[in-house]
Amino acid sequence: MSLDTYIVEGGIGKCLMFTALLPKLAEKAGEPVQIVTPYVDVFANNPLVKMCYDQNTIPLDHPEILKSDNIYFSEPYKSNWIKGDDHLIKSYCELHGVEFDVNMRPAMYTDHLKDEVDKWLKETKIDDKPIILIQFSGGQSPIGFNAANQYVSSNAGRNYHPYFAQAIVNGLNQKYSDHVVVDVTMPNEPAFQGAIKCDRPYPFLVELLKKSKGFIGIDSCLQHFAAVTRTRGVVIWGNTRWTQFGWMHHKNMSFHDKNRYNTFYKMDVADPRNLMVDANDVFDVFINNVYDKKASEKDIQVAHKK
Repeated sequence: MSLDTYIVEGGIGKCLMFTALLPKLAEKAGEPVQIVTPYVDVFANNPLVKMCYDQNTIPLDHPEILKSDNIYFSEPYKSNWIKGDDHLIKSYCELHGVEFDVNMRPAMYTDHLKDEVDKWLKETKIDDKPIILIQFSGGQSPIGFNAANQYVSSNAGRNYHPYFAQAIVNGLNQKYSDHVVVDVTMPNEPAFQGAIKCDRPYPFLVELLKKSKGFIGIDSCLQHFAAVTRTRGVVIWGNTRWTQFGWMHHKNMSFHDKNRYNTFYKMDVADPRNLMVDANDVFDVFINNVYDKKASEKDIQVAHKK
């Protein structure tokens, strides 16, 4: 057995995808591993994690970290991944010497937040209504977040245009008049008429997804959380590739797919038209292929060519 510590950096989605490696990393070590990361809640309560250290407050030369038999760090964004062919999880596997398979899936342990979610639904007076989640913008870190700050995305090329997004919200409210559309973006991001904001911490959203009828969003944290909860969604792709960040149980769409989804090719991420997916097409795919259709365990797979 060895005490192995892994430094995992990046955003929430990137850290969450690393959790797909934990079963194999813990098996290789012969015991649970340690994690150093800016997003501790991604790894909290995971039985394969012995200890998780907050990279924002604990230095890497902390005595407890230095007790490790091995300290590992990898950065897939500075590896063969940038060629555009490999999924991020596959790249992580190659960098850490573990075998990749498409059935690897992330894990987050958030059952302790169930009562808190129920309380929020009751306080918001929507506890008796079905919910549909949306996330049309992102790219902000919750670390040190100040709602008074102007919204600045780390990658606005992923954001769906508010005009199209509002059309989708309007359609959802007309089709499902007894439902509530819940927008899980942060407080300073675009809001939509007919949707209520849920600005709770990101682990809260995992439990909220479990109660939803599905979601519509972009390449941001919600689509990754949905791989944990087996929730289906429509994901609209802009300047990132679903083949590198996506999941097979979602309906992944971009402009050049027209009204199709999950077409597997090397998308040109520099093409600004990618995000211009017709709102009607997104809406139709959601109601016909996603709404209230829970994915099975075998459906949750890393994006790959069939």
